Amino acid sequence: MDVLPSYQEATLAPDWLQLAAPYLTAADWRRCCLVNSQFYHQFAPRLWLDPLRTVRDLGLHPNDDLAWYRGFVGRHVHDVRPSTRALVRSLDFREFAIVASGLYSTEASERAISESFKQLPELFPRLVCLLLDGHPELDPGSLVPPSPSSSTEPTNHPQNPLQLLDLNRCRHELSSKIFRSDYFRDLVYLDISFIPGSIKTAVQQSLNPEFLPELRVLKVKGREMDDSTANALFQAFGLRLWSLDISHNNLTDAALDNLLFHCFSSISFRSDAHFKTEGKLVRPQDVGSRPFGTFDFIQESDYSFGYHHPERYFADAPLYSRRADQEGLQEWQVQRSNGLDPVKSDDADGLKGIILRDAIEDTATTAGIINHDIRSTQGGLTHLYLSGNHFTNWGISKVMRASSGRLQHIECESCRFLPQDCPIPASLPTTLEIHGLFGLEHLCRPVYSSNLRSLRVHHSVVTNIPTVGANGLTARAAYALAETTFHERVRMGYPRSLVPDTNPRLHSLTLTGIPTRSIGPLVLEITKFLNMARVQQRNIEDSKRFFKRRGPTFLTGLRHIRLELDPDPSLDEPSLPGGNTTDFEELLDPTHEIFVSGELPTLLSDGSWDISTRSPSQDRKSFDLSPSSDGISSPFSHSEVEGEYIQYRVEAQDSWNGNVFTVPVWIGPGPATSGAHRYPTAVNEYMSNLRDRRLHALPGPASPSHVAAGVPSSKTYIFHAAWDRIVLPKTPLIPFNHKKSAFLAQMRDVAGAVKAYRARTRGTPDHWDGKLELVHMDRAARYHSSEYWR
Repeated sequence: MDVLPSYQEATLAPDWLQLAAPYLTAADWRRCCLVNSQFYHQFAPRLWLDPLRTVRDLGLHPNDDLAWYRGFVGRHVHDVRPSTRALVRSLDFREFAIVASGLYSTEASERAISESFKQLPELFPRLVCLLLDGHPELDPGSLVPPSPSSSTEPTNHPQNPLQLLDLNRCRHELSSKIFRSDYFRDLVYLDISFIPGSIKTAVQQSLNPEFLPELRVLKVKGREMDDSTANALFQAFGLRLWSLDISHNNLTDAALDNLLFHCFSSISFRSDAHFKTEGKLVRPQDVGSRPFGTFDFIQESDYSFGYHHPERYFADAPLYSRRADQEGLQEWQVQRSNGLDPVKSDDADGLKGIILRDAIEDTATTAGIINHDIRSTQGGLTHLYLSGNHFTNWGISKVMRASSGRLQHIECESCRFLPQDCPIPASLPTTLEIHGLFGLEHLCRPVYSSNLRSLRVHHSVVTNIPTVGANGLTARAAYALAETTFHERVRMGYPRSLVPDTNPRLHSLTLTGIPTRSIGPLVLEITKFLNMARVQQRNIEDSKRFFKRRGPTFLTGLRHIRLELDPDPSLDEPSLPGGNTTDFEELLDPTHEIFVSGELPTLLSDGSWDISTRSPSQDRKSFDLSPSSDGISSPFSHSEVEGEYIQYRVEAQDSWNGNVFTVPVWIGPGPATSGAHRYPTAVNEYMSNLRDRRLHALPGPASPSHVAAGVPSSKTYIFHAAWDRIVLPKTPLIPFNHKKSAFLAQMRDVAGAVKAYRARTRGTPDHWDGKLELVHMDRAARYHSSEYWR
């Protein structure tokens, strides 16, 4: 529980200066310190709290950073009282002295700052935040005092060990024993991303709870970690971390299995109390497979499948106990968030603000253990960053299913859709890569992701348009194939996508990997999503007016949308790094999809597209499972098939809990009588794919998207390997050039189209008034934003 206030704190009224101080600017702090001792005690801590940021607020020009810092550390600090130096709680070197100025080069700046590092613990004994991102030449090892001559000799504890340390992109290899120093024993936040050196050795020597018992937020991006190294890290910290960033490493789905085992508790935040609004999860048998996890189904209510329950925008009511002596939850009880509380901040700026706010309010204890909220573990991860690895759609979906509704924020910029061992049709390039997240919209629903408030994922979760690449495939052809052939096939197999009402508790959504050019469908899907966000906002406003006063508390709905556009490539450059264009210049099939009969999108005078869409279930032939003229017969014997199902046996090594079991897997209705009826196109494709016995794999429950595509709705198991194969076209991608000029004429700038749409709707009932960001990502460092438009 929180530290109780002292008698004096509990009985004295707040100082009026304490209430007024946050509203004064930095330019007034120095003059206020000269008024009297009362003013000094209020404003001196603010003036000295974060001197590198304060001096910038006071007008220091970046060209003068180095000269000022040398004078500050070399002369001025030594002339002030120790009690004044103890007011310095943060040194934020980000954006400070990072450019050459005057007679000083950047190397001179780095040397000057590095020389001062050994003095920092002595000069500023209560320093708790140190941020070095942007200074790659600085050596953090100089912060650590030399080891005592004897290993048994105790080290002196500093007055205040660091609580936040940001070493992102430091070029110096850290000693594997660096975190044994007492100076780091109270670290809550640690960023050691893009630093050379072995993580496995560091975990064995000092990067573990024995030496970092208070660590809760860890960022280890770009460390070339493999699965075994990641497993050692997960095993070391277990449930202690609540935020973990393992982006841009060499991890596969196997690492995610270890992550789920070590870093998530078995306590679930899911509840059946909201069945009528959200549906509920049911498990007919206590079975599952290692690739999929437990076999859970969503049991829909009369309202949950279509997201139209009248109470779907209500925030959760407070939990009331029947026992008067029980004021809070027991250690084995959890309650999902009410949908209104902000997402706990886990970035450097957010945690720095919390730590320094407590320093200003003088709530820190002498040991530096402050703010119990950021130091509580809560049974495992709530913030997870997975971008830039070798994960698949299967791995990401398993994390969302198995995390028991605990995650508040998750990031995955992109992932491979099909497993690496999935057979590719001989008619397609062997180097074909499809990236995207399809069929995962139901995992974002509150029935699965009870606490999800912020999401950063590939745009395909909304648009159903993948990112396509292959050796020899140009960017121009990749854009067109993704928006036409593959888009239609994805909609065929996964007709449902993420919409704002999928999870009204979701507050922020970032869509990544958006191409800068489009021939129409991409912009159509984005603008359609913005329209639905406006509809959600209008529905919430109407509900509030209906209940008027003393009604329930309402959710805010989706209020922040960020669209991240990839760097604009040359249209003729390869779609895959290192690829070549010798195989074919462009791969567009003139006999397929929207290129039939010249059905290119037409650009209208107002800047929008007229796109004639056809239902993917129209004008398709039913598939016959009976022996065909191509010599391929049904892969199932009569003894295996029971109506439309086959009993599939899962062996112990593939079972979730090690037990052998069988489940009835749906294989389709079989051959259709001539002209009697037509099956949905996706069902025909699924039955066709089942001819390949290699696709009799990955059994699991059907999702709501599978049901919408034609799978029976009552707790049906399917072969996911065969269903996922629907995304791959069976016909070869035939090169053609005769429509190149028409194609180029239709290709438009996505950012310009979204801006034009926003300009047309501004001032109308169709304008969504949430925060919209359109960001052009930097080609050199895609994880940083270079510019944005609001």
